[in-house]
Amino acid sequence: MVLSLRWTKRPVLIVVFTMALTSQSFAFEVFDLVSGVIESPLYKGKDPIDKLRLAAEMLRNRNVKQSDMAFLLLDWGDQYIREPKEPIERLKRWPDLTNDEQLSNLKIPRDYLNRMLVAEYLVDQPAYLIAAPRRRLEIISKLAAQSLVDWSVSLDYARLYAGGIILGAGEYRYPGPLEALMALKRLKDEGLVSWQYRVPTEAILLAEALADNSTYRNGSPHDQLSILKDFLAQGLITSLTKKEMEKLPIWRMLGSDPSFIKADAATKRERLAELKDQGLISASTYNDLFNIFRPLSMVSPVETTPTPLPQQLTPSGK
Repeated sequence: MVLSLRWTKRPVLIVVFTMALTSQSFAFEVFDLVSGVIESPLYKGKDPIDKLRLAAEMLRNRNVKQSDMAFLLLDWGDQYIREPKEPIERLKRWPDLTNDEQLSNLKIPRDYLNRMLVAEYLVDQPAYLIAAPRRRLEIISKLAAQSLVDWSVSLDYARLYAGGIILGAGEYRYPGPLEALMALKRLKDEGLVSWQYRVPTEAILLAEALADNSTYRNGSPHDQLSILKDFLAQGLITSLTKKEMEKLPIWRMLGSDPSFIKADAATKRERLAELKDQGLISASTYNDLFNIFRPLSMVSPVETTPTPLPQQLTPSGK
């Protein structure tokens, strides 16, 4: 069996999930856990928040590993906070997600998800786009006071704008996130900023640049991966930032493709290698996905035949 049937507070859930994965595996030549989760009737058709709570229960009972569920949790978390249409309503989902005790054991990349939500909200605010550094920080601080901005994202914005305030910047023409990324690259090329400053700063600027890019926001996962590849090729972002940003689109591209999900391990490995060779995913993401889609042996129950007892040998007469 894939999952151990240990006695828990909710043994029925464990048994049902195990049976669902096991029965689903017979449709595949080679079975892997994540493909089974995607196709499992226990998860299929459920709302994102229900999927997250089911996953939290499985992880709490140690029936699956966090590393195996990482991409699924990222996807479901993003789906949940994006259910409302308006950016501000999506931001209001943030404390609901992060303060839910049932989900406290889930390792979801909070900074990435929140950074994109905040950026999508800010680029639609004319008052933010024309504001000087101090006014920008005030806008972000008001959001943070409502628990709509993660502390790490708030810190990155403070790092970006506080220097201008300290040095007395008043009104100024904001160059836009793309131009700001180019300026950051020039500072890096001249050796004036370190890696420790560049990475969190470019993450904020990239989030705003992508939020303001309708091709990225409305494009397919493949389009999004291609845009990230171009940013890296131009030297505007580091491979570390690209690796963080590529995880959601590559997962949605693969997870929505039945031919990939139902393929055997060798075919999946070949497809992942092609994506890596095309520069659409990093070697790190390739390794993560390769490990997630590793095949798990499914041992069919074998009826054991009883071993005959040895017969007592009698001496032969002469």
